[in-house]
Amino acid sequence: MALKRAWRILRNIATGAEDSRGYPARAAGILRNRIPWTGRSSNPQSLADRAIELSWNGLPQSVRLWKSTQALGRWIHRRPSRVQSRGGGCFTRFFRNLPQLEVIRDLVLAMPPGRPVKVVSIGCSTGAELYSALWLIGIAQPTREVQALGVDILEECIQAASRGAYPLRVPEVALAGISETSHERFLTREGKTLVVQDWLKHGARWAAGDACSPDLVARFGLHDLVIANNFLFHLTPERAGACLRNLARLVAPSGYLIVSGVDLDLRSSVLGGLGFVPVTARCEEIHAAEDTHAAWPLRSWGLEPIDRRRQDWTARYTTVFRSPAATGGTGQ
Repeated sequence: MALKRAWRILRNIATGAEDSRGYPARAAGILRNRIPWTGRSSNPQSLADRAIELSWNGLPQSVRLWKSTQALGRWIHRRPSRVQSRGGGCFTRFFRNLPQLEVIRDLVLAMPPGRPVKVVSIGCSTGAELYSALWLIGIAQPTREVQALGVDILEECIQAASRGAYPLRVPEVALAGISETSHERFLTREGKTLVVQDWLKHGARWAAGDACSPDLVARFGLHDLVIANNFLFHLTPERAGACLRNLARLVAPSGYLIVSGVDLDLRSSVLGGLGFVPVTARCEEIHAAEDTHAAWPLRSWGLEPIDRRRQDWTARYTTVFRSPAATGGTGQ
C-alpha cells in the first residue's frame, strides 16, 4: 500500500512537471495533501524537488527496474536537466572507467602501424584520464607512437596536468585506489605528491581551449581518437548539442569519438544525424563502470540504467562511436 502511494505521488508530481509551468505550486499542493508535514517548507521549488526525491527513494530497487518506472524516471530526469545549475571544475580520477580505457587502448593498438596515432582528450581536467590511457597503451605496446593532446577550458587544470603531480592529501580527487606501487612505471612519490613518470609526461602536450569554440579544428587539427567525457552535462541542452557537433569535426575519417556524461537522447540524435556508427564492444561493462547511476533521475548528471527492452539499447548506451569514412571530420 505504501509502495503504491509513493509511486502514485511520484507519477502525479512528475507528470505535473511537464504539463504545467506552475510545477512547484502543483507539486506543493499534491505533497501537502498527501504528506502534510512537508508543508513546512516555504519555498515551492525546493518543496517540489524534495517531493520527487522522497517519493523516488521510497521505491524498492526492484520496482525501479520496471519498464513503467524507468519510463517515469526518464520523464523526471527531464526536469533537473532543464533547471539545475550548470558549471564544472577540476574533478578527475585515474582509471575512472577501466573498461572504456581498455577499449581506447585496443582501438589505438589496432590502427595501422607506420604513423603516429593522434589522440586528444577534450575537457581533460588535470590529466588523469589521458595519462591512464597512455599508460595502458604504453605498457601493452611500448613501440606504438602516440601523439597525445589534452585540452581544457581552465588554465589551472592545464598547468596541473602538465606538471603531472597529484597531492596525496586529496586522494578522493585523482588518486583513489592508486599508489606508487599499484601500477608499474606509472607514478613516483616525491614528498607529499605522486608524480607521473617522465616517459608518460613526454608523450603528452597540453593546451587551454574551449570545446565549443568554432576554431577548435583549426587550432588542433583532426585526430584518430577524440575523448570527450563528463563535461557536456555542464552545458544547457542547446549548447551541449552544438558543442557535440563541434567535437565531431575533430574526428578524422574512420576515427573514433568517445563521449560520456551527456544526455543520451541528445547524443543519439546528434551523432546519428552525422553518420557516426556506434561501437558496442563492452558496452554493458563500460556503462556499469560509470559512477553516476545513483544520481539518476534526480540529478542532471545522473546516468539511467540500461533498458534492454529497447530495440536501440546498444546504440543508446554505448560511449564509443566511429566516424564515417567519407565524411569524418566535417561535422556537417
